[in-house]
Amino acid sequence: GGYFFLIISSSALPIYVLIYLAIYNFLIPLIVSIIVLMVQPFFVLMRKRILRQATEKIAQFTNLAVIGITGSYGKTSTKEFLKTILSAKFNVLATPAHKNSEMGIADTILKNLNDKHQVFIVEMGAYNKGGIKLLCDMVKPRIGVVTGVNEQHLSTFGSMENLLSAEGGIELAEHLPQHGTLVINGDNKYCLDLYKKSNI
Repeated sequence: GGYFFLIISSSALPIYVLIYLAIYNFLIPLIVSIIVLMVQPFFVLMRKRILRQATEKIAQFTNLAVIGITGSYGKTSTKEFLKTILSAKFNVLATPAHKNSEMGIADTILKNLNDKHQVFIVEMGAYNKGGIKLLCDMVKPRIGVVTGVNEQHLSTFGSMENLLSAEGGIELAEHLPQHGTLVINGDNKYCLDLYKKSNI
């Protein structure tokens, strides 16, 4: 709208300036799209590098007990309860508030994890099927906690099957070691279904 006002009210401007402004106005979305497409591969490579570095770093801590927490609700509260309880006996690191994505978890590993930590509590958030698997591949939890599952994020996942795979704990349970531990909400029907199907 701004350019049309300029064209109408700026009869003193040469015609080539007005044509240039009209072309610029038309091409700006294309220019921005080209810039984004040019920069995107750089960010993808940086993301992969950071995730690889975090995976390599945490793999060095063979005695670290990693607890992965997922679910539709209650992840942050459960993480904070566990951190408080376990800190009475162990040196505990937990992911900060709302840093439950792969980049947030990787950042915590790279900046905060050290050889003094005995327990690492990881809040795991996902927005699609395979999201929790990716986090498990990075941190390799020994203990999994599924706080509870409901349909509140169903639109994000697209189907109940996808939601149950990620938030529902299926991916977490499948990536625990055979000697691992799975803790579920016994008052939640989806968690009870997971319990019945789990080999852990």
